[in-house]
Order: sequence, then C-alpha cells, then structure tokens
Amino acid sequence: MQQFQRRSFGGVLLILALLAMVPGISVFAGIAIIVPAFQLFLGLPAPVFPPFVQQRQVKVAGLQKWGMTICRGVRKIESLVVPRWPKLSTVSARRLMGLVIMLLGIVVAIPFPFSNFPPALATVCFALGLLERDGLMIAIGTALSVIAFAIGFTVIFIIMNWLLQLFSN
Repeated sequence: MQQFQRRSFGGVLLILALLAMVPGISVFAGIAIIVPAFQLFLGLPAPVFPPFVQQRQVKVAGLQKWGMTICRGVRKIESLVVPRWPKLSTVSARRLMGLVIMLLGIVVAIPFPFSNFPPALATVCFALGLLERDGLMIAIGTALSVIAFAIGFTVIFIIMNWLLQLFSN
C-alpha cells in the first residue's frame, strides 16, 4: 500500500465498494468503507491498517487464478477512466471526498434491501477517480452520491415512521 501512496485509497475503496454491492455483507463493507474514508478526510498520504491486516500477505497462486479475469476488467475500465479535470482531485477535494465517502459508508451499512447499491456505486466512481485522478469520475460519483443520499434518507424516514407507528399502537 505504501508504494502506491495516494492512489492506494482508490484501490482500497474500490475493493470495499465492490464488496458493498454484495447483499448480505454490505453492512460490514459499509462499516469498513468508513475507516479509509476517514483517513482520506484527515489527509493521510495512504491508508493505515492495524498490524494484523498489514502483516497479511496475498498468495501468488490466488492472484494468478483471478489475474486474467481481473486484467480484462481493468483494461476495459482504463479505456474509460483517464486523468482529466485535475482540480477535482486536489488535496482539499480529496478531503471533501473522504467526508462524502464516510457518509456513503453509513448509507451502505443500512440493512435494507437494495439500499446499498447506489452508495456503493458512487463509492466505486470516487475510487476510480482517485486511482486515475479522473475528475469526471469524481463528478459522476458526486452526482450519484446525491441520489444515494436521497434514497438513504428516504429509507431511514420510512423505517422511522414504521417504528413510530409500531410503538404508538
């Protein structure tokens, strides 16, 4: 992670956001997203993990097994995600992104069916923008965040109303 420095936030957030799209583990992935997002908000140069995570190593056999599939996907993404609009990937913009991604992590963690996908997709866009310094992807992530927050707050509102009706009877 230290070798990738600033871009490592994008890689970590991309993996967590993709996991957040999987029903059943989205709650845990949403909580996990909050940690690197908070570190991004603080302005750290790279994500910091506890020692038990830092000391883990990835087995080469596992990488080789998935490597070709991953490489094909990365090639497709690289054709779409390119460095552009650099003002949206400055240090202050990255800190603001950290705050937004933290809030998206909270929305992802809401255990309500299908409420995890929009904030996870917004986080994927932010992660790709961080990886390639692509301001357009960051702008798309921002637009998707607005939609994700609207859905998240609507879900919270519905749940709160349901709970109030349940306990008022």
